[in-house]
Amino acid sequence: MKKSNQLTTGAYFLSASLSLLLPACRSTPIPAPPDTPPAVDRPEARKDDISPEVISPPDITAEPVPKPQREIVARHLPESRIGKPEKDLAARRVEYNTVLNSRTSEPPRSTAWQYRVTRQGRVVGFEFSNHGGNRILPPRRDAVKNQFYSRDFQFRFDERARQDIHLLLSDWVASRDRTFRLSEIMNSLMLFFPRSFLPAIAKSQNRNIVTLPTGEEVEFDPASHEIVAGVFSEAPVDLNPDGRARRFPEVDYHGKGVMIRANARGTDPRIGTTALITTGTPQHNCDKGIDCARCEVAAKELWDQTGAARFRFATDAELDRFLVARCNFGLPRIGNDFAIAVTAR
Repeated sequence: MKKSNQLTTGAYFLSASLSLLLPACRSTPIPAPPDTPPAVDRPEARKDDISPEVISPPDITAEPVPKPQREIVARHLPESRIGKPEKDLAARRVEYNTVLNSRTSEPPRSTAWQYRVTRQGRVVGFEFSNHGGNRILPPRRDAVKNQFYSRDFQFRFDERARQDIHLLLSDWVASRDRTFRLSEIMNSLMLFFPRSFLPAIAKSQNRNIVTLPTGEEVEFDPASHEIVAGVFSEAPVDLNPDGRARRFPEVDYHGKGVMIRANARGTDPRIGTTALITTGTPQHNCDKGIDCARCEVAAKELWDQTGAARFRFATDAELDRFLVARCNFGLPRIGNDFAIAVTAR
């Protein structure tokens, strides 16, 4: 009886234990996987975000910029050809055996320049004028109305000699009573050194090019004859009706050579005046300031005061010795020669 009760008690405990273990043995449900979010397009990486070490610059070799070629000026006319002086001395007398011929430019049909020739056909000069209606000379020349406003440029080289190569500048302006008087013409005579070439003039595209004795160039407007480039600059003609207060032609030289200039009102600048000598190549060790590049001398030291008023120094060597003694500077040199480092076109 006792044993039967023990079995009954054991069966009860076994049944209770199974009831507790069965739920624990059931499989745990697996949750559904979460929805996958839609794919999002990611922006491409910008070039700025990439390390500079990653990008290799293209191997580009810069080609050198070609230098513009210097224009070659056509020199077909006799007065356009660049040549050396044919001799040093000119005759002591001036022979009035030359005539002026004209070259014309089109359009408009007007005088481009005039050239001076001897009876043998040798060119000994050329000239042209600014007749106004522009920034240099607002009033216009009108011979019919007796208005003779002008700025004249006369390049002379008598007998094609070195001795007397010069430029004569003249400003013509009316007086207070509107009369044009020879006694009130403002004249300036300019000489340029070294005298390596005879002056020449040539037309090139939209310029008239004048070559100076130094080989340097000045460019003029072919229609108005205003200075537009080169070693010259100019200011407007002084229109003051009082001739005694009027300025001489304001044409300045900025080249490397030596210039001699004399001024006179209504007369020859070479007679009884004072000349200013300037150099574009002053000495580097000079301590006299502006006087290192300029000096003044009496005109009689440079020109004969009677007859043809020829320049006293027919050769550049003679003038160089005078300048060194009188002005403390001489003519520019390249090696042992008197010259300026320019190439005439």
